[in-house]
Amino acid sequence: MTDDSSSPPRSDGRPGGASRPLPGCAGPPPGAHLGPPRTGVLPFPPLTGYWINRLGAAFRTAVDRELKAHDLTRQQVATLAHVRQGLASSASDLTRAMCVDSTAVTRMLDRLEEKNLVRRVQDPEDGRRQLIELTETAEALMPRITEIARSVEGRFESDVHDDDLTTFHRVLVKML
Repeated sequence: MTDDSSSPPRSDGRPGGASRPLPGCAGPPPGAHLGPPRTGVLPFPPLTGYWINRLGAAFRTAVDRELKAHDLTRQQVATLAHVRQGLASSASDLTRAMCVDSTAVTRMLDRLEEKNLVRRVQDPEDGRRQLIELTETAEALMPRITEIARSVEGRFESDVHDDDLTTFHRVLVKML
């Protein structure tokens, strides 16, 4: 990580400006102690899975707050995105692509249909199968949803140097 020694140290001892908790995170539980932290790096032991999970939870919480104004959940947005990107065109495609059971997909599609965001149409090649399409309302909403995701991501990344983000992304991809 880049050492930004030109900025005053954070309250947690790290260089790089004022410390702030991640959106949606309150820090480790009171009294939590899994051993001595590495001085100047993390206020909690360097457990990769823990920190990745914390980051994901904080990101999900922040996105959920923003989506609430549109009466949508992350799962509903993921469904819309899968259909829009051509990754899924039927309920069974969504079940496989999103790794959820078919009843959950059916309920989600029912809710999205009630909100006039998707419609089910008969597959012209297979009359037994229904295809999922986005409505004009959903198509018009998707750019705003993209803005929300970018805005939340920007808040998380705002204090991180571009070189550090590049390294972080490279390491995450390597770990996957």
